[in-house]
Amino acid sequence: MTKHDSPKRDIKAGPDNDDTTDNAMANALMGEHGALRQLAKQDADIAAAIATYGTPPDRTMAQGFTTLIRIIIGQQISRSAATSVWQRLVTAQLDDASRITAAGVMTLKANGLSKQKAEYIYGIADAVTSGALDLAALADMQGDEVARILTALRGVGDWTADNYRLFALLDMNAWPYNDLALQEGMKILKSLNSRPDAKVMQAMAEAWQPYRGAGALMLWHIYAQYRKDAAPAAI
Repeated sequence: MTKHDSPKRDIKAGPDNDDTTDNAMANALMGEHGALRQLAKQDADIAAAIATYGTPPDRTMAQGFTTLIRIIIGQQISRSAATSVWQRLVTAQLDDASRITAAGVMTLKANGLSKQKAEYIYGIADAVTSGALDLAALADMQGDEVARILTALRGVGDWTADNYRLFALLDMNAWPYNDLALQEGMKILKSLNSRPDAKVMQAMAEAWQPYRGAGALMLWHIYAQYRKDAAPAAI
């Protein structure tokens, strides 16, 4: 394990299986060796925020294809809009890799996706059905390797990969640094005059390694007190 990798996650759910370990995120955050508990020892502002706001809610998502495409759907749109698009796909039975590859890009587009996102999701579905992409195998990999595999997919950038690592794999070092709600949360936490940009967020979180994911969850939680729709769009 390198300096930049989180401890292994004890999550053994299969693809798109919600039967994860009970209280997995709570344990990952505030268990005996929980990441947020450790981060609070390093950063007094985090400790004060926990005392003020409590701990983040459980937003664990199932490992697998549907979670990844839900995060892609949530790119650059509101949480409510992403939920609406997802429900249209579910109603049309376009929530499974094999059905998506059979349906094609134009059918996805007809059910609420932009042409670009339809192409992204179709490409990932094709990779899954062909066996080129094994999402289940990601659970046994270190965070940097997961990021490398995911960002090699068209339509998956750092934000999407980090969200998948954090919410599906409980990688407590994943850091979606270019998320606007996280930046606003950091502004509040550190009493900054302006919202830090992506570059500043990366620099500020260096001291949080290997617990940046726990910090991200706490920042979303803080910002949620100021704006109701503060969670990542897919969550």
